[in-house]
Amino acid sequence: MPPLPQRLGEPYLGQRYVASALLADGHQVQGADLAARQWSGGEDAAVALAKSYQPDLVGMTLFTHNALAGYRLLQRIGSHARYTVAGGPHATARPMEALAHGFDAVVTGEGEEAVVELARALDHGSPADLAHRPGLWRNGQQGTAAAPLANLDGLPLPLAADACWRPEWYGATGEISHSGTVTSRGCPARCTFCANHVTGRVFRWRAAADVIDELRRLRTERDVRHFAFWDDAFTANKPRTRELCAALSATPEPANMVRPELLEVMAGAGCVAINFGIESGDPGVLKAIGKGQRPRHVHAAVAAANSLGMQTVVNFMFGFPDEGLSGLNNTSAFMDELASSVDFFNSRGVLVPLPATPVYEANHARYGFTDWWLREQVLTAEPLPDPMDAAANQAHAEMDPALEWDFFHYPADVRTAIADLVRRKARHNAATIARVQRGALESVARTASER
Repeated sequence: MPPLPQRLGEPYLGQRYVASALLADGHQVQGADLAARQWSGGEDAAVALAKSYQPDLVGMTLFTHNALAGYRLLQRIGSHARYTVAGGPHATARPMEALAHGFDAVVTGEGEEAVVELARALDHGSPADLAHRPGLWRNGQQGTAAAPLANLDGLPLPLAADACWRPEWYGATGEISHSGTVTSRGCPARCTFCANHVTGRVFRWRAAADVIDELRRLRTERDVRHFAFWDDAFTANKPRTRELCAALSATPEPANMVRPELLEVMAGAGCVAINFGIESGDPGVLKAIGKGQRPRHVHAAVAAANSLGMQTVVNFMFGFPDEGLSGLNNTSAFMDELASSVDFFNSRGVLVPLPATPVYEANHARYGFTDWWLREQVLTAEPLPDPMDAAANQAHAEMDPALEWDFFHYPADVRTAIADLVRRKARHNAATIARVQRGALESVARTASER
């Protein structure tokens, strides 16, 4: 994993799945996570690791925000491997670009099966044997898309790959941590800003028994007691959601717009927090970006989750093309309406046009940001404040570098409105944290007085 703007506290889940699939097929796997919270030595450490390991295959996960760093790393690390392959969201969106920057192959879409086949070819034949495999692009040759994986239950579980990474890279004193898993892949929505290229638009889900088995193992083998589901669209198939919640409710070990009655089922199954992707409070903007909900439906769902005692997280995005001051004012008013039911808003949130999304394709020539991810000045690493400096961290949360990148040439009044909305979200979140801390201190004080 090349460096990322946000440091990782554990290995990326997609890489864990690929590593587990390779291990299950009899291969040896070593991770090198330059995005890890405590990774030290930069590129030199990764090159030294590859030089000592002498791998047959080096695979790299590319996001748009680390693609340029990945291409640079390849120039140093690629000579220590027989073969190199790129995967991940950016490689899926721009496979020919990754090949042009030196990768021998690119896997588009989900990587578990394709990477295993590539490893087998290196062991027993030649990558040329896979020249016509869907989802595999080679040596500048145009490839074709692979169908989404149909059987998610057949994939080896990510926890099998823990030994491929070193706990000290993440500041861990013992085992690699597990913050969550996925119970489904794909999202049927068509939001114009979404770069959901890897798992795609076909919604597929794991059997409830398979999910329960993973959660049980995480609890018994790793002592994990709180699980996050990082699904693209957890509630897209409501009968499936009810079935999974019923299975969770019956198991003693673990604990498109969602409707209030479904929230009751989820709460009864042990769901304690939910993230709502709302994005805008302006009906015209919601229609333009392909979101099907209406603000009043969103308000009811958030209020219902709050009344059930769930922690609520609400996502808003700012700066859509042609959104204008009117659209931002409507979003501002809607944020005010929701504030009493929302624990946290997503941090920052200024729109970044990711490659191959409709919002990028329709606007990059118009606004002059074609291939912006290859520009050094855009992706300059953002310095992180001292974790112990509360004021610096609050100031960091109250600004968004994407506003300075100014992809859509915002007028001065729009820039001011966007900056204000980013700042308001950060201050709302700070107030929630302060309230929780105050409550915890009062609880301790009451306990002490009772003694």
